[in-house]
Amino acid sequence: MDLKQLEYIIAIDKERNISKAANRLFITQSALNQQLLKIENELGTKLFDRRHPFMVPTLSGKIYINTAKRMIEMKEDTYKIIRDIANEDYGEISLTYTPEQGATLFTNIYPYFHTKYPNITFKITETRVKDMEQLLLNREVDIALSIYSRDIGLKDSLEFIDLHTEQILVGIPSSNPVLKTINAVSDNKYPQIDLNSLAGENFVLMSTNTLIRDIIDLCFKEASFTPKVLFVTSSTPTVLNMVKQQICLGFIPESYINNTNNIIFFFTFTCQILDQMYIIPERRISDKV
Repeated sequence: MDLKQLEYIIAIDKERNISKAANRLFITQSALNQQLLKIENELGTKLFDRRHPFMVPTLSGKIYINTAKRMIEMKEDTYKIIRDIANEDYGEISLTYTPEQGATLFTNIYPYFHTKYPNITFKITETRVKDMEQLLLNREVDIALSIYSRDIGLKDSLEFIDLHTEQILVGIPSSNPVLKTINAVSDNKYPQIDLNSLAGENFVLMSTNTLIRDIIDLCFKEASFTPKVLFVTSSTPTVLNMVKQQICLGFIPESYINNTNNIIFFFTFTCQILDQMYIIPERRISDKV
């Protein structure tokens, strides 16, 4: 197998379209189509069904693609190891983090890392927590700056290092009358309340494709009531701003709380989220730096 041909087939599979794959590879559509036909002729079978405008892998195609990906990974791993042996001061780390908290965490850490390893570069992918696991397992990234909750569970296929722990708090507008009816227990940094005391209140919640929403839903499940939701968002700052505007209640990680005098925050459950660095077991941090 020619490694270049492997890259051609992987690109076609990823784009599911000859034209888009050719653009990705910076070659002409005709040249890429000829390469595909050449490979299929050598194998004596089709690798893709042509279902205009999509290219769908056949069973033989799926087998070929899986093997091709493993071979490309072996090449990349081998090159990285050789480069590291030749010069420990150079290398690249592919990293994924969330657009909000992850980006802040990385920019806080990077100056110290760069001072110690000035010739190590980063390839960054910003994505949501739920997509990070697959990126790691597919070896598309080396490390993920992520969050998790012990109540949601950890992935056995990944190793991790805890970096920071914080609480998710419920923010209540200071003008909301429900504050007069709450019996809070002040044995924490923030007063603790029973979530059931907020049944009937309006909430703005994070979207269901976020891990924080999974944690919040677990809390409502334990409280045995379904919240009234005005709308959902994928942005924690949006949740915070809606509470600031005295519109509704919202769940906000402690690290986002700053200059919020018109919001009263409460601790409502035992779930915690931890900023975390996930690592594929075969790849230790020491191997990269």
